[in-house]
Amino acid sequence: MGILAEAYTKNPIENKFITPIDFSSIKDVPESHVWVEKTTSINHDKLKNVELNSIPVIDLNDPNAIDKIYHACKNWGFLQVTNHGISREILEKLETQVKKFFNLPHEEKMKVLRSPEAAVGYGSPRITPFFSKLMWCEGFTIMGNSLYDHAKVLWPNDDQGFCDVMKEYQTQMKALSEKLLNLILKSLEIPESEMNWVNQDTENISAALQLNSYPTCPNPTQTMGLAEHTDSFLFTILHQSGDTSGLQVLKEGLGWVSVDPVPGALVVNSGDLLNIISNGRFPSVVHRAMPNNEKHRISVAYFYGPPLGFQVSPYVGYFGCEGPCFKSLTVQEYVGIKSKLLESALSSIRIA
Repeated sequence: MGILAEAYTKNPIENKFITPIDFSSIKDVPESHVWVEKTTSINHDKLKNVELNSIPVIDLNDPNAIDKIYHACKNWGFLQVTNHGISREILEKLETQVKKFFNLPHEEKMKVLRSPEAAVGYGSPRITPFFSKLMWCEGFTIMGNSLYDHAKVLWPNDDQGFCDVMKEYQTQMKALSEKLLNLILKSLEIPESEMNWVNQDTENISAALQLNSYPTCPNPTQTMGLAEHTDSFLFTILHQSGDTSGLQVLKEGLGWVSVDPVPGALVVNSGDLLNIISNGRFPSVVHRAMPNNEKHRISVAYFYGPPLGFQVSPYVGYFGCEGPCFKSLTVQEYVGIKSKLLESALSSIRIA
């Protein structure tokens, strides 16, 4: 899994876009973090006329789960899943360790700051250089064995608890991802032969664990937690902590719709590679995160995709297909394009 980090080395980021400010010392929003006023409400008149007016919540044990997943991915690109097999105990342990990291003094977290060529460690979002203002968040990215190297720096004599929980969570996320992928492929009627890595090369998947922190903000109406973007890989599984909302998805005809936490549920959203493989049937939907002035919000995202060398191609064997919508390319090639073009990455490989 650590191979994924190598895909980012050819696209270094300047230190000024990597280093978060010390949020604990900020009393007023600095100019560097002031965004223009943002539209956060939805159009309720249009909402009444939309077939699906809220993010679907799907029980994975439901006999109709495959059909419901298809419609959720097609109409929203977002869903929340229950009966996913991840215990409340591991989620509570996860939150404890995530808070343990982000509650460290700023100077301690800076010991594991990402280098310009790296994709792992502490820092601001990798999408930061594409925007004129900085974001009200900080993150910690784990790929492969980077977990152990960084934990040893942070807690030289007490890193085992952090490492054990993160490793166990990654293991459980990988198992859940394989289950979800199986359901998604069935919903798209894509045969296993088209995705030969699923059972043959699962040890070299492209996967990353992203810990996110959105500190309390003195003026959240001026700031952006995480700017609008799409995710690069097949899909993302997100754990939202507590009852604090912040995640929003851009729904055509509605505007920004809040993805509020559902007790016991995990958020799943489709990414760019799933958009390509589904031949556009499952869109990669724009989303963002907003800060607030009352609670420190944390979330944990698990990104899941094929091995870097896998050739990603649109599946065109379904009824009514008029041909491929995208060019074929490897996962590594797409990571490179996304690192350079961000929101224009998919359109750059779209077949007119």
